[in-house]
Amino acid sequence: MEKLLTVGELAKMAGVSIRTLRFYDVHGLLKPRSYTAAGYRQYGRDEALRLQQILFYRELGFSLEEVKKLVDDPAVSLLENLRRQNRLLKDREKQLLDLQNTIQKTISSLEGKIEMEINEYYQGLPQEKIDYYRREARRRYGEETVQRSEEMVVKMGKTKMAELQAQGQSIFEELAENIPGGPAQPIAQELISKWRKWLENFARYTDEGLLGLARGYRDDPEFRAFFDKIHPGLAAFIADAVEVYFKKSV
Repeated sequence: MEKLLTVGELAKMAGVSIRTLRFYDVHGLLKPRSYTAAGYRQYGRDEALRLQQILFYRELGFSLEEVKKLVDDPAVSLLENLRRQNRLLKDREKQLLDLQNTIQKTISSLEGKIEMEINEYYQGLPQEKIDYYRREARRRYGEETVQRSEEMVVKMGKTKMAELQAQGQSIFEELAENIPGGPAQPIAQELISKWRKWLENFARYTDEGLLGLARGYRDDPEFRAFFDKIHPGLAAFIADAVEVYFKKSV
């Protein structure tokens, strides 16, 4: 008889939150095998394998909508999905090696051992993504703002940059944890204020600029995918919380 896992056991094994598994259930991505008499979710091996597929595709950058189509496609077997993911991971491995080389060069540059041009900071990223991100930044904030932000990043050094990246990740994770309480709750508003101060390490945003940035996270597929990787619905939650933030300050 197959041993079924509770939602907590599966979440711990997969390294995701219980809230994420509940979200996947509600949206039809991952239904439990069954429910106990008390209404608790139970998962078997098939559900665990499906979750693996979901998480691998998410790690590869696919949106939730794309993932659902891929894992629900009756014409594609589990083995075919695994082979496809294996090919994609091999491509990712080469890209990661290129990115690692760029990071090493950047470290050497910040230590004064070599010189790098700003465009070299993006080697290893797909060119279309580099062009897209920089084009979007210029469109939203202007050439002068983008240039000033890049100069600030260059000057801060690797240690400071690593610290700031960790701080930013922590803020976003805290926001994700507080999604159930809604965007107007005090803790969410405190975190938005903290996020705004954190952003000043990279650029100065007007009220309109900050609101535009948050809405961009929600409305732009590339940015939304990045934040929804941390937690489904996070991009929209940030945008909603920022809108509340400015309404309260009026």
